[in-house]
Amino acid sequence: MTAAEANIHVLDAAYKPFPTFAEWAEKTSIDTVRWDRYNASLASRSDLSPEVLRRAREIAKRAAALDTGAIEGLYEVDRGFTFTVAFETAAWEVELAKRGENVRPLFEAQLHAYDFVLDLATKAEPISEAAIRVLHEEVCRAQATYRVMTAVGPQEQPLTKGRYKALPNHVRTRDGVDHSYAPVDVTPAEVYRLVEELRSDAFLAGHPVLQAAYAHYAFVVIHPFADGNGRVARALASCFTYRAVSMPIVILSEHKDTYLDALEGADKGDFQLFVDFMLARSLDTIALVNESVLGALSPTIEEGAEAVNKLYMTRGGYAQQQIDEVGKKLLEAVHYELKKIVSTGFGPKIRGSVSIAPMQKNRPGKLHRAPVDGERGIHIEFESVAPASGRVFRKYSLQLPVDASSDDDIQLSLLAANNSPTVGEGSDAAFSARMEELLPAFSGVLQIRVTLFAERVAGEMLAELKSFAERGIQERR
Repeated sequence: MTAAEANIHVLDAAYKPFPTFAEWAEKTSIDTVRWDRYNASLASRSDLSPEVLRRAREIAKRAAALDTGAIEGLYEVDRGFTFTVAFETAAWEVELAKRGENVRPLFEAQLHAYDFVLDLATKAEPISEAAIRVLHEEVCRAQATYRVMTAVGPQEQPLTKGRYKALPNHVRTRDGVDHSYAPVDVTPAEVYRLVEELRSDAFLAGHPVLQAAYAHYAFVVIHPFADGNGRVARALASCFTYRAVSMPIVILSEHKDTYLDALEGADKGDFQLFVDFMLARSLDTIALVNESVLGALSPTIEEGAEAVNKLYMTRGGYAQQQIDEVGKKLLEAVHYELKKIVSTGFGPKIRGSVSIAPMQKNRPGKLHRAPVDGERGIHIEFESVAPASGRVFRKYSLQLPVDASSDDDIQLSLLAANNSPTVGEGSDAAFSARMEELLPAFSGVLQIRVTLFAERVAGEMLAELKSFAERGIQERR
């Protein structure tokens, strides 16, 4: 007998069989209050559509399927990558391809394995050895070889799927200690014993998390296959949460150290440590599914942004900023024409001024609004000197259509003026320009109308000034 063979015999003899479920249950407990509280929020959504719930559970399944391979070191993941693949964002296939050509086949095989477990759970069939073998075939479908430590170093050997190990697979733990799994010759009997436990009345009456933790732990204690045991164990555990709450247990790659610590604790007799770990991951999954549901029922970021941006567009398809800009152009055009008139001069006895100024008392109607950057308008004033002294003014405020279409008006409305009977009321006292006259360009007809409006306003105000000046002369007599 070689030294290697002697060592295998020692490791085989050191195998510690997994406990019965009764022993497991006696040494563990479940925080059912938290479990019930987490499930209550999702269960209360009676009006939830099956598609929304299916999509939320699909996200959890994809996360579990992706990271189960990463835990075994088949490829590397990070939070962003897991999120991208789980939520199937626009770039998920590209990101998956970047990780290597073998990653997608491995992921898809693991995804099919979780689908198999879901189907098994849905049919409510007892767990059988045949089902466990098929699960191994599914989860390892894309894996051709596995690494074996030999006397000459690590070697890649063909992986036989769905068949129990033919060689010992004892391992050395993270702290350098040899750990024994079931010897090759007792593996079939141990798997049979596990299946019998999973069909026992005590097990079937247990809490789903207790069932999941036990099935997972007992399976990895045996380690019945040459490779893929961890992936099979995690998928098998999800069968029981699928039956209870229709979702898997999501164990992420970032949980690996805590996960292994909990398994090692169970090896030392602290079963509660592993039960608590599985409960925490189950609650994580329920919270993930619940948050996914809430997200699906809420507007997306794109929808929210689009809704807000629509507030800046009018019924006619104009941007509110466009309306402000063309309103400013109309104001400046009228100001320019009035400025030209004032600058020609009316003799030494008459002074005139025109300016664009803030309007403090503008009260637009329901169909109009002030410019976004503040109320604006035109202030026009004419004044004559003594003895025929008088002063007249007008203030026109700029009013923009709230929900403009091409035939809606931008208005210069008369806001204030001298109390004179010569000042018209209604549309005659205002100036209106249709949106189509301003966009896409200031029309020629509109320019003519602006000139005529400026001349009319100046003429009316000079007529008003004459009336005020005459009163001034009379008052001096």
